[in-house]
Amino acid sequence: MENLIYNYGKNEEKNWIITERIFDNRYLGKCESIFTQGNGYLGVRNSLDESYIGEKRNLFVTGTFNKASEDEVTELPNFPDVTNIEISINGRRLNLNYGEVKDYSRSINLRTGESTRKFIWCGENGLETKFTFKRFVSLENEHLIASSVEIENNKDINLVITTGINGAVTNSGAQHFHKIERRIYENCFMEYLSETSQSKVLAAIHSTYLCSCDDIEILPIMGRRTLLNKISTKVKAGKKFKFEKISDIRSDRDRDLIEFNKCEVKEALKERGLISIKEAYKKGYDILLKESTEKWNEFWKYNDIEIESEVEFDQLAIRFALYHLNIMVKHDDNRVGIAAKALSGEGYKGHSFWDTEIFILPYFIFSNPKTARTLLEYRYKCLDGAHKKAMEYGYEGAMYPWECAWIDDGEVTPLSGGADVITGEESTILTGILEQHITADIAYAVWQYYKVTNDLDFMEKYGYEMIIDTAKFWASRVEFNNEKDRYEITNVIGPDEYKEHVDNNAYTNYMAVYNMKLALKVIDEVFISNKNTYDKLNDKLNLDSVKNNINKCIKKVYLPLPNEAEIIPQNDTYLNLKRLDLNKYKNCTEVLTIYNDFNMEKLNEYMVSKQSDLVMLLFVLEDLFDIDIKKKNLIFYENKTLHDSSLSKSTHMILANDYELYDLADNLFEGAMTIDLGNNMNSSNEGIHSASMGGIWQCVVMGYGGLRLADDELRILPHLPQKWNKLSYSIMWKGNLIKVVVTQKKIEITNNGLDKVKITTFDDVIEIESTSTIAIEF
Repeated sequence: MENLIYNYGKNEEKNWIITERIFDNRYLGKCESIFTQGNGYLGVRNSLDESYIGEKRNLFVTGTFNKASEDEVTELPNFPDVTNIEISINGRRLNLNYGEVKDYSRSINLRTGESTRKFIWCGENGLETKFTFKRFVSLENEHLIASSVEIENNKDINLVITTGINGAVTNSGAQHFHKIERRIYENCFMEYLSETSQSKVLAAIHSTYLCSCDDIEILPIMGRRTLLNKISTKVKAGKKFKFEKISDIRSDRDRDLIEFNKCEVKEALKERGLISIKEAYKKGYDILLKESTEKWNEFWKYNDIEIESEVEFDQLAIRFALYHLNIMVKHDDNRVGIAAKALSGEGYKGHSFWDTEIFILPYFIFSNPKTARTLLEYRYKCLDGAHKKAMEYGYEGAMYPWECAWIDDGEVTPLSGGADVITGEESTILTGILEQHITADIAYAVWQYYKVTNDLDFMEKYGYEMIIDTAKFWASRVEFNNEKDRYEITNVIGPDEYKEHVDNNAYTNYMAVYNMKLALKVIDEVFISNKNTYDKLNDKLNLDSVKNNINKCIKKVYLPLPNEAEIIPQNDTYLNLKRLDLNKYKNCTEVLTIYNDFNMEKLNEYMVSKQSDLVMLLFVLEDLFDIDIKKKNLIFYENKTLHDSSLSKSTHMILANDYELYDLADNLFEGAMTIDLGNNMNSSNEGIHSASMGGIWQCVVMGYGGLRLADDELRILPHLPQKWNKLSYSIMWKGNLIKVVVTQKKIEITNNGLDKVKITTFDDVIEIESTSTIAIEF
């Protein structure tokens, strides 16, 4: 039997539920990650209620970054745990490694965000105890987590439940919180305050519980870093006992506390937490779940994507992606970004990468532009760190950190990582120093947002400045090669992180030139259209100087062109590297296995790529080359790419579909869907792959659905796989809600907005009036 099944849901729950059917504590991390619950403010890894060796019990609150020690980088700290509920029956602690377990199932309902675990645990003398555990994180009140346990026995039992707030948590051994204050109000409202060691973020946790019977004994327990209640009772045979636990999680980085001083914040956190938990106590689990579910229903009403397919897993996979995309972002807080593992695990320390702009942001730009703006405003607030990094390396303008955390942290990429398989020493991490294309990626995303939304207010306040400031960096970054009479960009890492210290990475060079050309364009446009904005930008950036510096180099920046075989060199040396038989690594179910045989220095010698690099360039700047050259390059580089990054397969899939390589596209799509959902039970131990969620959306909507921003206009050119009968999705275009329905024979586009829209499809430009539908057969 496979551990995970995807067809558990029936009737209205069909293609909404993912279920684990086997308990195996070797694979705790898989479902802990993919069943993560949250609302963008907080994220709770779905560890089991009772504790096990090897578990990762994570609770994260966005924006609460801290350094555990001076020689480490800032990371998102693991908050005190509220999910642990230890249960003893007749003196025997619940542990599924011991005793017989019957009818085990554990599910996440993507439609409601609720997880459910059911099983029968068999004890001595024929005792059987039926358990039902439930948990959700509220989408209605972002501070609340709620759990419930139902217990039913075939014999009388003595039941003991121990639960509360556990501050003895770490990030892989690193302790972040100290200065603990604890107390219990009215015998059932627990309060736990603590502060991070370096950033001085104050955390406030309040918990309470409800029992279905009054005949209980309560013993409060205060350990060194814990605040617990031990609840004892007797349960008669055949009678259900229900226990509910509700927790309120807050920090002094909450947006509504910005204006408070430290003393006021502390009192406000205590007061608000207590008020909230008492109100939640009155409502109980079921009412709180109903309120949260209503918010989820509202989300799905506007964001669901429907697929009619011979393979029902495809429908589930896109809903899985949409679920995680919704809970990984704080939709209304421009001080925080999206972490590479979202709020589902400690991997990458809660940092934001280029993943956001290139893989995740397109979803929000086309589906929730307000959230997209919030994420780009976060990058604007990180400009100080970008300026500091540029100055540190001797450049001008804004050089964005490869990894970002809190808006004041600057570059937070660690300098060392795991063991070097050859030398046995700590390996050096060079991405924070050499992977510089993120600067152009952010400028690219700003322009994509503007062309889809027409949000001129954003551009005047933030966007123009970001584009010009980043272009200012590139104009200072390029190096003149006297011998070849050209400007180059040397000693970088491109998107393919298996190639370090390369010169003239095609993706980096082309994106840098794109960034600089875009800056020239917007400077001229703003000069004509808005003198006030132009003057403000000029005061900050000296626009004449920026234009002069760009114009000095722009025409002579080296842009790699196709060779005689029409292959575009990924960098100056790639096409001359040694060939390597990659079958061993391509056929492996785990990623990064090539590190078992090679270190980074050795990988630089071989024609092998970690992820799409040149292919990514063909995706983001699709008009650089003709279709035949692009197709040849996709085939050439895909053959040498291990897809050892979760970012890779989705990009290759979209272009394969564009270039009529349909079998390849379908295989890559299946690979993209199963990065987290697949049967590799160790794939997600460190957390879900955030960019993969955006990548799945891109495969469906931009790949099969044919959606693209081309020449600053909307293009829809779909091609469904043979197994699909129908695809329906909705997007926002310049403030208008557009619904697209694609079948194997036609496309229907409905304009639900107020304005007439213009769309290119199958080489025709069509105009659709407000509240009108146009159908095109093909």
